Amino acid sequence: MPARNPNPVVPNEQLAAQELLAARVQRIVTERFDASCAIDVLNRATVGEFYLCGGTIRRGLLGDSLSGDLDIIVPNGDDRAIDTLDELKVPFVLNSHRHRRYRWNALQIDVFQPQQFFRGFDDVEAVLRFFDLKVNALAHLGSGRILDPFQMLSQPGISNPGINWLRWTEMSPLDVVVLAIRLAKVMHEAPLFTISPLDVDRLRADVIPRIRDCDWTEVHQRFPQGKDEFLRAFTAKVLSRETDFA
Repeated sequence: MPARNPNPVVPNEQLAAQELLAARVQRIVTERFDASCAIDVLNRATVGEFYLCGGTIRRGLLGDSLSGDLDIIVPNGDDRAIDTLDELKVPFVLNSHRHRRYRWNALQIDVFQPQQFFRGFDDVEAVLRFFDLKVNALAHLGSGRILDPFQMLSQPGISNPGINWLRWTEMSPLDVVVLAIRLAKVMHEAPLFTISPLDVDRLRADVIPRIRDCDWTEVHQRFPQGKDEFLRAFTAKVLSRETDFA
């Protein structure tokens, strides 16, 4: 097998898509005062060596505005971001994965290293490849570069969230229910997204039974309306959006 090229040539169309996404992400972050201040501090502390990922990038991809929080990945062994936030006495708690969750005024900032993500990874790209949805598996480097391990930006139009079954099959039954709740949220926020028949079949066979068997008290905070209401919402927002992509 030939060695992987560490500096692959990016087609002009994909490069243009990356530049457009980077500009969108920078715009939606700077629109919010708290986010703009926090990102400026992290940029100066790390010389741009940190990665924004998750919902912020997805919203930039879909042309939406920033809402909620910031997810930050820093390289393994690089404590500059955490040290700077601690020096500023930004308060934090540990989230469910034992990552630091800072509270910058009204803004939530999760910071972690690849080695701290689930079973541990060597670098940021490996972390992204383990994200639950491929549409979330993009990252914006502080310097402006975009990481796109699934080459989502090479597609003429992103029409589905790209369920990453590699991640889903490794999760516990309870964690799968959490991922299902997250999928329903993404589908709600992106009403033009659709799901392939193969994914729908797998969701019905592997995920719906876990939702039905779940002790809902464990996930009540994520969906307070209860299990029956979530099953109805999941059917309406996910399973009913099946398409053959013909």
